[in-house]
Amino acid sequence: MNRLVSCIPAIALLSLAASPTANAKRMAPPPTAPASTSVTPEILDAVGTELERAMSNMRIPGAPAPYFIGYKLTEVDVHDVVASLGSITDDQNRDSTSLEAHVHVGSYARDNTNFVPSQRESLDGTFTAQLALEASPARARRSAWLATDNAYKEAIAMWQSKNEALASGVSAGNNQIASYTKATPVVTEAPVKVPQLESNQALGNRAKKLSAAFRKYDFVRDSHVGFTSFLENRWYLNSEGTNATDTRRVEGILIVATAQANDGQEITLYYSHYARSRRGLPSDAEIEAQIEAMSKQLFAMRSAPLVSNYTGPVLFEGQGAVGIVRHSLAPHLSGTPPPLGISSTDALIAGKLAGRKGLRVVSDLLSVVDDPTTSFVGNRFVIGGYKFDDEGVAPQRVQVIKDGKLEELLMSRTPNSDQGASNGHARLQMPGGVYRGSATNLAVTGKKGQSPKLLRKKLLAEAKEQGLPYAIIIKQFDDASATSNTEISRLAKVQLLQSMNPLSPPPATLAYKLYWDGREELVRGVQLEPVDMRAWRDVMGVGKRNTLKNFLATTESPFLKLIAGAGPGRVPSAGIESSITTPNLLFRELDLKASKYGLRPPPLLPAP
Repeated sequence: MNRLVSCIPAIALLSLAASPTANAKRMAPPPTAPASTSVTPEILDAVGTELERAMSNMRIPGAPAPYFIGYKLTEVDVHDVVASLGSITDDQNRDSTSLEAHVHVGSYARDNTNFVPSQRESLDGTFTAQLALEASPARARRSAWLATDNAYKEAIAMWQSKNEALASGVSAGNNQIASYTKATPVVTEAPVKVPQLESNQALGNRAKKLSAAFRKYDFVRDSHVGFTSFLENRWYLNSEGTNATDTRRVEGILIVATAQANDGQEITLYYSHYARSRRGLPSDAEIEAQIEAMSKQLFAMRSAPLVSNYTGPVLFEGQGAVGIVRHSLAPHLSGTPPPLGISSTDALIAGKLAGRKGLRVVSDLLSVVDDPTTSFVGNRFVIGGYKFDDEGVAPQRVQVIKDGKLEELLMSRTPNSDQGASNGHARLQMPGGVYRGSATNLAVTGKKGQSPKLLRKKLLAEAKEQGLPYAIIIKQFDDASATSNTEISRLAKVQLLQSMNPLSPPPATLAYKLYWDGREELVRGVQLEPVDMRAWRDVMGVGKRNTLKNFLATTESPFLKLIAGAGPGRVPSAGIESSITTPNLLFRELDLKASKYGLRPPPLLPAP
């Protein structure tokens, strides 16, 4: 191992303790955020009045009437600051208030949803209107009227197209399943108290101080430290009687640094962390240690060799274990069926476990629970909790998998042939005007947990059994939402999009060869091939200790994110609040290949 990295215990920087310090725990609670001034009780009453009027009177002759209308009002206040080398590069206050109308026509048994009309893919029976930041009841009611009118017209167009498609026989069995399920109304009018937002000045002072630490590393081509402080107030009203409010509050930090390897390949490391308030973030001293360790790791990666193509056992440690769960297991825990008429590419978002209830779907060492009803795992805060999902349904704790066997999938109000009612996991919106059952606070647990030393011993024994001179350990995956603010040309990104398999996990940013004598060798360019659900049946070992990661699950394709870039390097604040807790995971056999993405000529001039 490179001497510069020997002082870093396998990039312990990625597992810095982020829980509040003992002194912070003894401090008085922070001031709470003030009540909303843009969505007041008077505004909600006006929107509710318009909902009643639309249900009673909104009609088009010869077309079905609405049987369900739902309104989601969202108020967002985001403070963002980014600094590089001690100077502010981005400083923004972003706030907005929107009203989203959902209209269903027909009946619960068959309505317009879960269908994508051919050549009219944008139709989904929803419409979003922006509300004035200082709205009046009259303005809010007018916005609700216009949004509902547009959504109703879309719903009718979808209804007609869907009936034509079903009549032609192109149903994939969907005509035997109800379109939507009823749900018990949720009424929670009491506001949720959360810590007030950090000011841009306070965020900027920290970002400037901490980002200056990269100045002493001339091999770091680009670096930035970003902070975000954001609050999202939500209100949901529907024609079934739901009238609920919730507040989501998150504080975040993102550190990104890039360098260039000796062969010209760009290499990037990042660190991100989310908490409910500043007290849940690492201290300045911890972040400075993180920056130092990250820089030393980048230095070592400059001379690290490209990995060779490989088929064999792979051990995922720490954030690497979180990544493999996030990218190859969590997406398949949804029970929402793919919409009729969806493209073959978009159909990849559908889970692969529908219809397998009671069967073994992963190793019998593993169990999986998703629990959006909690805000803590142990003493660590998780950001995936909520009082109601995006369809206004109260969440439930779901035992998804127990001892390897599928118990229950994560459901929205769109049923499948095995499961009907929602369990309150509608988070990600799909084409066709429906929400997909999605993971939130996902926890993987394992039986017969082993220490890191014993798990590595088992890894090497399997590699030897397969006739391999070494095994692979992956400790972190890339996250395009965090790292795609690079200098690579647009053409290179297009080539990446054309050459990479969209079913593959993101590239590994930290990976090692582990030799029989226990020696670790840092390698670059590690790209896993698609990890099929069958591979999860062959998980042959789990660790004793868990790693927890809070993140925002973006609705955007990571490949398209690479094409567009991440803008000024802000901490991602657009996505679904999520967390994953998992032990280290040892897979018996996976395929990986070497990726030369990011190769380019070195700079013509040395760093100033």
